[in-house]
Amino acid sequence: MGDASIHAGHRKRLKQAMLDSNFNGMSDINLLEALLFYSISRSNTNETAHKLLQAFGSIDAVFEADYEDLLLVDGIGENSAFLIKLVNKTRKKMESPKKGSIVGGTTGAAECFRPYFLAEKNEKMLALLLDNAGGFIKVVELGTGVINSVSFDNRKLMEAAMRCGCATVILAHNHPHGLPNPSNDDLRLTHNIREMLRPVGIRLYDHMIYADGDWFCISEREDAARYLTRVDL
Repeated sequence: MGDASIHAGHRKRLKQAMLDSNFNGMSDINLLEALLFYSISRSNTNETAHKLLQAFGSIDAVFEADYEDLLLVDGIGENSAFLIKLVNKTRKKMESPKKGSIVGGTTGAAECFRPYFLAEKNEKMLALLLDNAGGFIKVVELGTGVINSVSFDNRKLMEAAMRCGCATVILAHNHPHGLPNPSNDDLRLTHNIREMLRPVGIRLYDHMIYADGDWFCISEREDAARYLTRVDL
């Protein structure tokens, strides 16, 4: 029996096992292995799945990895790297609240932001845009930086907010290798964004900082009024 027949039989059995279990109890290796069936036609995708997890450490980190970094893994070509990024983007899209659903302050905002920060190695700045009723409009990625800094063009936030009729903005960024404590630069940025948005009637509700599964909100500071325009959500 040739290698192609062996692989075909194994793939058929794994797919049937997944269907029989309703995809419950599947290992990270099996999930990645089965996903790669659709981008790698003949090779042993189990070995490639092991290499992905060895390279990035977890299945979340695999899906969050940069396209170029995925291509460095033996066995991963352009089709496989594209498929992994496509699945990740689709997952985030599906996890986003429906347009108009009430976010409900920082607790709800944290759930909107969390998928974007999972396994993220570099700092990333995001903005959650809300309507007059505190309803979800969308999450906008403003910029991605290096391990301990991020910069973005303020005009991108302003243009996105104005274009969709946003009334309230909640900012968020991550500290990939630190504590969720705001730096002086974080505070200055928060104040500057508030002052930029205020003349056009858009309020900056909060600036959230994510690190190691934990959140800090600028609104928790005693002098938060200096940085934010709080409203009921």
